[in-house]
Amino acid sequence: MKKILVALVLIFSFLNSNVRAQMQMEDRMNLQNLLAERAKNFSEYTSSIQKRSGIFGNKTKTDIQKSNEVLLAIVTLDNDIMDALNRALSYKTFEKTTDNYSSRDCEMQLRHSMQVTDTLMKQLTLVEKKIKLRNNSASLYTVLFYLALSTSIIMFIMLKRKKA
Repeated sequence: MKKILVALVLIFSFLNSNVRAQMQMEDRMNLQNLLAERAKNFSEYTSSIQKRSGIFGNKTKTDIQKSNEVLLAIVTLDNDIMDALNRALSYKTFEKTTDNYSSRDCEMQLRHSMQVTDTLMKQLTLVEKKIKLRNNSASLYTVLFYLALSTSIIMFIMLKRKKA
């Protein structure tokens, strides 16, 4: 029983760790995609800053607006990256506390299961002893019955011999 319980706990923890690993991999891929997009936007920003389409090589209003739009996109991506990092950090913290709680819960369940198993084993032993005593008492009653029967027959035979 204990082996089965331990096996179930190990299987559950393995499945739980697989789910965690998959979630962490998805978070990493998402973060890498965001970083790649930020790098692309940053190179676009540097090229838009260097662009001068005005008269005499000056920057025009549209050049500055495009640069500002790309910069705004970079800031938005930076915010998304920060959110992803905060999620990963809070997930790590949650994972640590969850692991602590789940290991405590598993230990408590294991102790409880061991106590229940011990109690059931003691009850089983008591029931087996009662059954054995009943079997012994039944055999004792049959021995006593045959002893009484044989004594009665012997006494009957002895009484007949005395009369004859």
